[in-house]
Amino acid sequence: MEIRQLKYFLEITKTGHLTTAAKQLFVTQSTLSHGLRQIEEELGVPLFDRVGRGLKLSEAGEIFRVYAARALQELEAGRMALEGLANMQSGTLTVGIIPTFLHTLVPAVVAEFNRLYPKIQLVFRELLAPEIEALLLSGDLNLGLAFDRRGVEGMDSEPVFEEEMLFVAHQGHSLAQAKSLNLKQLQDVPLVLLSQRFATRRIVEQHFQAQGVKLRVSVEMESVYALIEACRYSQELACIVPDRAAHQHAQGMCQIPVHPRIRRTASLLWNSNTSRSPAAQAFASLLQQRCGVLQAQH
Repeated sequence: MEIRQLKYFLEITKTGHLTTAAKQLFVTQSTLSHGLRQIEEELGVPLFDRVGRGLKLSEAGEIFRVYAARALQELEAGRMALEGLANMQSGTLTVGIIPTFLHTLVPAVVAEFNRLYPKIQLVFRELLAPEIEALLLSGDLNLGLAFDRRGVEGMDSEPVFEEEMLFVAHQGHSLAQAKSLNLKQLQDVPLVLLSQRFATRRIVEQHFQAQGVKLRVSVEMESVYALIEACRYSQELACIVPDRAAHQHAQGMCQIPVHPRIRRTASLLWNSNTSRSPAAQAFASLLQQRCGVLQAQH
């Protein structure tokens, strides 16, 4: 079985069509079809079911896709390991990261990484935590930064820092003068929160439920910064957001700790079944250093 055949197979799984996959790979459709047929003959099972003009992964194809992606990721890690011996003179590092961390943590680390390793291309994908996990396991990401996921099969989770969630509101809000707030004081307070697609929303809900406090969600939005800005223009609405985002984007607004404290732990996520490339390890080290500096300042 050849590397190009694995690449052919994985590209077809993404597109579902031979024609589109062939264009993406810059090969003819007949070459792609022949490569797919060879790999199916070698494995002795069909990897796709033909559905109209498209292709859908068979049960065998679904199983094989995981191993094919892992094999290519291992080869890429090996290639980058050899490049690492030459001080990482080329290669690509693909990182999946949740939105708030991308905007608050990564820019300074990117600048430093680029200064040290200017010939390594960095690719960042802004994703939700479940998407990061899935793409790490499929081999489409080298590294992830999301929430602590210890105990998840196939995933190594390396905590890097903890952040507290704060109550943020307009200075004219009825609770704006409080030094701290008990969650019970937020009963019936209209809140602007992230939608339930986000792990942060689930963390907030769990803490309120544990205290027997019912959330009053008046507005759902898809961005932490949108939550803050909505509250900036309203004296009735409030939000609960990570302290790092609040300190950077909620200037001129009240920022109040809540009790019991709501915390979330940021972790570097790795595929435990593949090697860690030198570039990924270098980026992770710089990120940990940056987090250490910020924690000390905080």
